[in-house]
Amino acid sequence: MENLLGLKLKDLREGLNFSYQQLADQVGVAKQSIFKFEKGHSKPGPDTLLKMAELFNVPYSFFYESAATSLNFENIRFRDAHKIFDVESHLKEVTDKVIDYIAKFLELEKIMGYVRQFENPLEDMVINNEKDIEKAAKVLRKKWKIGNSPILDVVETLESKGVFVVEVSRAEDFCGLSGQLNKNIPIIVLNERSLTLERKRFTALHELGHIVLKFDESFSDDKMEFYCNFFAGAVLIVDESLYAEFGKNRTSISLAELKRIKELYGISIQAIIIRARQTEFIDNRTHNEWWQMYNEWYSGGDNANDFGRFNCQEKATRFNNMVTQGVTEGRLSWSKAAELSGKKIDNLKKELNVLNFNVRN
Repeated sequence: MENLLGLKLKDLREGLNFSYQQLADQVGVAKQSIFKFEKGHSKPGPDTLLKMAELFNVPYSFFYESAATSLNFENIRFRDAHKIFDVESHLKEVTDKVIDYIAKFLELEKIMGYVRQFENPLEDMVINNEKDIEKAAKVLRKKWKIGNSPILDVVETLESKGVFVVEVSRAEDFCGLSGQLNKNIPIIVLNERSLTLERKRFTALHELGHIVLKFDESFSDDKMEFYCNFFAGAVLIVDESLYAEFGKNRTSISLAELKRIKELYGISIQAIIIRARQTEFIDNRTHNEWWQMYNEWYSGGDNANDFGRFNCQEKATRFNNMVTQGVTEGRLSWSKAAELSGKKIDNLKKELNVLNFNVRN
């Protein structure tokens, strides 16, 4: 890959007739470091680069501006594709939007000195049955240090673990899709227009299943879809937590209890009923009875919409947070921040409302 940063640094240094030593003295690094920066053998840290930007009177982002990166969106798993009239055209539009957004995101991360890393917590597991799914959910929670507690924000959790979460608003009736960028960057796409809060959480984890789970080679697409749904529910509430919430030796469960679990764990009542059957808290007959009772209650009466509410943001915020930090620290000019955000400078200033508080250690 061409060493664009090094070439730009060399042009700036030579333009001011600075020697390696003179530039090194100005920015507080060794002479050999400047040589390595220009040759692409190493990269300056964010603080050093900021000093260089100030010295040469160029925006911090100048060192990272380049032609659009070649990005390939691959291994796409498209949920609910049967509901889309023209899948190929729809997928191309979504893919183009995703690549454009992530190209800007990657540029922003370079400017901010952020190194994106994703490690599959289930890399060594192969899924053969439902017990493997229950185990996978617990392993993921353990490695991600979630324990058995409710996940307060699924989207924020995924972003913090190196997964790109892209939100789109499409009229088509699809929930989400997942794939990989350049074979190593996991991406989850969520359709805001088709998702309630609980469904958004469930869909995000379903798509995560397609990314992190390794299935037996004999599995059909339908079976993988089933297990990814199973995985989503198991991650939202593991079997021990569900048993603890229901309690022991129960002869009946009230709707109020199902609402409470929904409000605590951010999982729909329908998914709770399914989890109760998956964890063998209830048998098939009881599952069918619960399902029928819930449908009858939900479809009639003035209280049909009173089925519990989970309070959480569930928005992809990492990009905007990084833009705010970049502007605050002087690594992003307002014009560059507006370019990356796709917003007018005046609107962006009002939105961010940046007020700087100095930090001294």
